[in-house]
Amino acid sequence: MTSPLGITAEPIDEKRCKFILSKPLDRTPGVHRFASIEEAAGNPVAESVLSVPGISEVIISGNVVTAVKNTKVEWCDLDERVRYAIGAAAEETALSGEEVEDTPGVVDDQTMYERVAEIFEAQINPAVAQHGGMVELIDVQDGTVIVRMMGGCQGCGMANVTLRQGIEASLRRAVPGLQGVEDVTDHAGGSNPYFASEKK
Repeated sequence: MTSPLGITAEPIDEKRCKFILSKPLDRTPGVHRFASIEEAAGNPVAESVLSVPGISEVIISGNVVTAVKNTKVEWCDLDERVRYAIGAAAEETALSGEEVEDTPGVVDDQTMYERVAEIFEAQINPAVAQHGGMVELIDVQDGTVIVRMMGGCQGCGMANVTLRQGIEASLRRAVPGLQGVEDVTDHAGGSNPYFASEKK
């Protein structure tokens, strides 16, 4: 089992903040700059941090992730969201480097449902429970997993990061034939989200 990732935030100036990780995530030498989610495709940490409202650029070098904001929101209010985004993506990055058991090809929705239910029980729900959330597996239809987010996940401003960088990425690695994940949650009805949604 891997040790938890420590993340220390050090604001540089009004626009930039360094997040220093206890271990490097990117084994590629050099500095990598991403100014959009499209540019970040394939880099889970950059994609995840750029999903945080108000973050416009990410620079990654070894164990340092620098976030650049384009909002007047203070770093003290963005800090926890960026840490969460880095942590969710870092967990996926670490897991993707582990040996994955050879799972036979999934060919039907019932078999896929059973496999996904096992992953929800063993991995996904214990992880989201740390933030007061739970994800319910509703169904599998034509290879698409249908879920409902509850508790701290319902209405959470970071629900999309959890869904795409956490849940969908984990399922794609472990479930052959997965077409996608569809969230049917009524996020407007959330009464106690872990992170409040950004007001537009």
